[in-house]
Amino acid sequence: MIMFKILGIALAGTVTAIVLKEYKPVFAVGIGCMTAIIIFIMLLEQISYVFDVIHLVASRLSLQDEYIEIIIRIIGIAYLARFGSEICRDAGQNAIAQKIELAGKIIIVVTSIPILTAVLNLLIGILPA
Repeated sequence: MIMFKILGIALAGTVTAIVLKEYKPVFAVGIGCMTAIIIFIMLLEQISYVFDVIHLVASRLSLQDEYIEIIIRIIGIAYLARFGSEICRDAGQNAIAQKIELAGKIIIVVTSIPILTAVLNLLIGILPA
């Protein structure tokens, strides 16, 4: 089961980072980053499956591909912003982590403008003049 593998890698990375933190703090941060990247790579197959299911459901519902791509992009931005901010927090850089989260939120709003515009146009079309 993949969760056991992830847990094993996470625990090994955590213990290694804790031990190294006393002697070489810079290496501890690097071990933390590498552990996170390895876990992310292990999850790529599951992420791919989720995207395949989203595309399948969208094709059955006859949704426009543009909107599905925007939703997938938004999900990706959210995860990347969280991933980056957590790495910064692990390195003790809370201010940078907060800026990454703010940037992610702003980029999500900008990316979602076509969907928001479509919803507003739909509402305008439904409301009586």
